[in-house]
Amino acid sequence: MIEDLLVEKKSRFERDFFYVLKTSSLKSAPPQLREATLYALSGKNKRLRPILALEAARLSRLDDTRALAIATAFECLHTYSLVHDDLPAMDDDDLRRGQPSCHKKYGEATAILVGDLLQSLAFEFLATADVPSLTMKYFARAVGAQGMVAGQFLDMESQSTNTLRLHRLKTGRLIEAAVALPFFVAEGKLRFSIARWGRDLGLLFQITDDLLDASQDSATLGKTAGKDAAQNKKTILALMGVARAREVAAALAEKLAERGRELFSDSELFPKLPRNLLGRRA
Repeated sequence: MIEDLLVEKKSRFERDFFYVLKTSSLKSAPPQLREATLYALSGKNKRLRPILALEAARLSRLDDTRALAIATAFECLHTYSLVHDDLPAMDDDDLRRGQPSCHKKYGEATAILVGDLLQSLAFEFLATADVPSLTMKYFARAVGAQGMVAGQFLDMESQSTNTLRLHRLKTGRLIEAAVALPFFVAEGKLRFSIARWGRDLGLLFQITDDLLDASQDSATLGKTAGKDAAQNKKTILALMGVARAREVAAALAEKLAERGRELFSDSELFPKLPRNLLGRRA
């Protein structure tokens, strides 16, 4: 069962993740900043991005130490984006990962600094993994002006003209990088077929996320439900409606599953993951 495999991979990552964090510069942070950072990294979560990175690292035959450092970088970077996304100046959300958002528990100033620290930790762990400079540049672009941060900005702009582009940047680029970067490290070049697969997986994740936001409650999601509609967000549901979004998601999941079998013949996870995302409940 794919669910059992995901639980196993998540548990294994979390065991090693919180251990390796203790070896980083986080140990030197002021106690309350360290506490708030660990708090932001905890709670109810899927750990999807590090799981993707670890599987890609396994397929590309990276050693376990480098693979864990890369996966940790993705989890730190993703969590930074959530901490900042929840701030009153952005989405203003009081709940994240089933617990009060970082700024609700520790205050806005501390939450901003937690995000800053997590971003720096992401690059620290990539450096620990000794990734080539071109790979570091690819990661920086995926999370910055050509990726996640640009998407977050467009998400705040009510006049954003291209909803699909917004979500390909905000969600898709980081998921793309989690799949593609380990292969880039191992092979010395970016495999565009794998990057495209990862980016489309990110789009599928976003569509299902929008559908869940409209249909599930806050307790199930671990974050405030219904905020997209309440804030008149440029979601994929707003663009095409629920019925069409479900059709697009189903077609995309089938395409990704078929292509995943071709690209990742030695992986049980990647070909089955699209349909799992399609059926997720949180």
